[in-house]
Amino acid sequence: MISLLSGVFLKRLLAGYSFNRYKEVFDQAGYAIMLVDNATNRFIKVNKAAAELFGYTAEELQKMTPLDLATEPEEARRIIGEKPEDSFIRPSRRKDGKIITVKVQIRYSERFHVSLISDVTEEYRIRHALELNEERLKEAQRMGRFGWWEFRPETNRYIGSEEISRIFNDEVANLSFTYQDNISFTHPEDRSYLISALEDAIENKKESYSLTYRIITPKGNVKAIAVNSNIRYDENGRLLYRYGTCQDITDTQRIMDDLIAARRQAEESDRLKTTFLANFSHEIRTPLNAMLGFLNILTSMDTTEAEKEEMVKLIEINSQRLLRLINDMIDMSRIESNSMEIKYTNVEINGFIASMGSSLSYDLEAAGKKHIKITSVIDNSKAAVYQYIDELRMSQIFNNLVSNAIKFTDEGEIKYGYKVAKSENRYTITYFVSDTGQGIRPDRLEDIFLPFVQYWKEDVPKVQGAGLGLAICKRLTELMKGRIWVESVPGKGSSFLFSFSTPVMIE
Repeated sequence: MISLLSGVFLKRLLAGYSFNRYKEVFDQAGYAIMLVDNATNRFIKVNKAAAELFGYTAEELQKMTPLDLATEPEEARRIIGEKPEDSFIRPSRRKDGKIITVKVQIRYSERFHVSLISDVTEEYRIRHALELNEERLKEAQRMGRFGWWEFRPETNRYIGSEEISRIFNDEVANLSFTYQDNISFTHPEDRSYLISALEDAIENKKESYSLTYRIITPKGNVKAIAVNSNIRYDENGRLLYRYGTCQDITDTQRIMDDLIAARRQAEESDRLKTTFLANFSHEIRTPLNAMLGFLNILTSMDTTEAEKEEMVKLIEINSQRLLRLINDMIDMSRIESNSMEIKYTNVEINGFIASMGSSLSYDLEAAGKKHIKITSVIDNSKAAVYQYIDELRMSQIFNNLVSNAIKFTDEGEIKYGYKVAKSENRYTITYFVSDTGQGIRPDRLEDIFLPFVQYWKEDVPKVQGAGLGLAICKRLTELMKGRIWVESVPGKGSSFLFSFSTPVMIE
């Protein structure tokens, strides 16, 4: 009997000892432990760490529920109701109103559940700051179109950030490619430059280098990139790795190219204007000096009537030449200021071409080239051909082109007129002025329509003119919804052709 009582006492003693040990662990634990009644959802027991974490006394907490500590009670109720097996992170409110971030892990039993809670406010803040900085870095790379990369010789592979992938692949993907892949990305015209630059940097143990070259993406997009690299070596001078940044400078390069082209164009324009002013002053003085000289002869007492008649004719020719030059200047000014007025009417083309004959013959005579044949070409099978255009401006185009043909033709024939074509029940008219003159070299065909540009060959004396005639023809043609072009064979002649997209009517 005594033995039996001693055994019961020993078990109770051991149970009490174990309980005290568990209670000591519970109270002295470094993280918060809170027992919650499943039926009432109230705290049954909380340890010292829990009270300190939330700023309440143990007695105060035992009158509360987990929802009283939540900043979003409904969300907390939903999470607890789902009985999560994994830990979760939620914001909680202390007694002093301060919001903290806690990590909660719950274990359930039949009568109660235990919450193990740790304060991760600082850890979460640091992690959030790191994530935010990483996101900002990605955004900065995206906005600046640059990313980081690294190359390891032992793997012979490049790795890089998302933006590097976007630069090389036109989309975000995991970037990893070999040295040979990098060379294959490079534009064929820049590959030798890239290879030699990389080999030079390694051979001469350079610590850094910068390169600008072009790549071609798998989608066929050509991009200009700027690469800045640092190189690390071991104590024996062996390459450890290369790393750096790569930036897509395609738009910047395009802007720079446009600025350089604009600068060159401006310089060329200044040069042409300077040349034009010199030519223009010469072109003005020449007819003026001629007219003044002829006037002096006219007033001379020894001038015969036949000589006076000849002088008057020469004065008229030079005055027409001066007037044409001034009119060209005025027209060019109107075109450049967008104040040139276009007046459309239905012009009967056969009659229009016929009316030009006498004035063009006069131009031949005035130029001293009466031996050159000038011929009009029309479609005699049509009773009447109409086009909706500005008759005055088309006359000006023809006059400038024929005048130009006369200047550069010494022998042969000049033809002017039109040809009618029909396609898809629609008529089109192509006008032309062709000559058997000097012709134009292929490399000069593009710039002869620029203002202030004159064309002549070194073995032929320079012709008269300020270099505005063809430029005016081009601008007038464009103003009337048309285009003008030239076909030429050096030494055999040229043909200037122009057409308009306005309606054509045939009778």
